[in-house]
Amino acid sequence: MHHSILKAFNPDILVEILEAAYLFEQWNKLIYTADILLNYAQRIYEERQYCKAMGLNIPIIEMKHPLVYYFGFSQQMQGDAYQMLGDYEHAKDSIYRYAELGWLEDLGRDGQEIAREFRFLAKVNLYAVEILSGKTELLSDYVRFLQTYPKGTLDGLAVIMQAALCYELNVDEQLRLLTDEITGIESEQDGEVRSKYRKCCDLVDLYNKRKAQYTPIP
Repeated sequence: MHHSILKAFNPDILVEILEAAYLFEQWNKLIYTADILLNYAQRIYEERQYCKAMGLNIPIIEMKHPLVYYFGFSQQMQGDAYQMLGDYEHAKDSIYRYAELGWLEDLGRDGQEIAREFRFLAKVNLYAVEILSGKTELLSDYVRFLQTYPKGTLDGLAVIMQAALCYELNVDEQLRLLTDEITGIESEQDGEVRSKYRKCCDLVDLYNKRKAQYTPIP
């Protein structure tokens, strides 16, 4: 990709496409588009490093975020897509890549903060992938973590219920511990939050129906 093409490229449009693909659960499109964004970020980074080494002016390309954001966001989206497709090994590979973005040079204060945010997200998402891939002994630790991270409650609840259904677990205690966090979400008006909440309710209903099938009638 030549520099002239890079200057005309708008990575923030790809970010919007990725957000829409996630919203509409277009997982394969998400993986494909995220790869384009990642390649773009890598090419820009290499271009900047070359100019720096050669003593040339570093070209200014208009972007809403520091470059590290596009590295992290693209790989996070790929990891989320692989998780939703049940490809947990590829999901973990993506998570490990955005868990540590400190290898990028010249991050600056804003870039360092973004790298820390992605490191935190990697911790959250690695819990989810490990549990879904069968390490259900992590559930208690995961719930304690979610109690300190209310923003992740709905995604976390979905992971817990999926694991319960897949591995025939009783997660009544985990649900009880998250009651306050779940109750606080019921009145949310945001469309995306409401959609996630309904999906979680459906999973909980399915869990309760399956549990009832195995509960002896007195």
